[in-house]
Amino acid sequence: MSDRAEKAGFTTHTFIRCTQDSLWAAMTDPTHMAASHFVAERVTSAEGDSGAMTFLLPGGTPRFTLRPITVTPKTEFEAGFEPHFFGPDAPSSRVVYEIEQMEKVCRLTVEHYEIPEGQEGVAAGWMRLVSSVKSYLETGTPIRMPVECLPV
Repeated sequence: MSDRAEKAGFTTHTFIRCTQDSLWAAMTDPTHMAASHFVAERVTSAEGDSGAMTFLLPGGTPRFTLRPITVTPKTEFEAGFEPHFFGPDAPSSRVVYEIEQMEKVCRLTVEHYEIPEGQEGVAAGWMRLVSSVKSYLETGTPIRMPVECLPV
């Protein structure tokens, strides 16, 4: 778990039977992110320094964007989280993925900071993501959910 001074508004972890490289790709590479995500059909990546990644629903509707803040390859990815599903003026927050190799498994921790009032429901999305990534890496099949089942 991180040594950040502030307390995360949401934290979850899981252990996944995989390599650090495969988990890093599933959490940071647009092609692998789309393959392992529970609802996103595609993940686009901005060219240049920003590296922003937008998760698109079937039909192309943007679900959310991640804008990298700090990246420590294979171990930590911190990004601004812009939830398009709360509307065009929704405030952003921060999410951190931490990966720790532990022999034949990796521990994945997701921490979400500065969650704006009214956006507490994003925790359900992180739980779905973590479950889907775990399933994808261990079985080759993500846990796909229809858009209609999303809470927001």
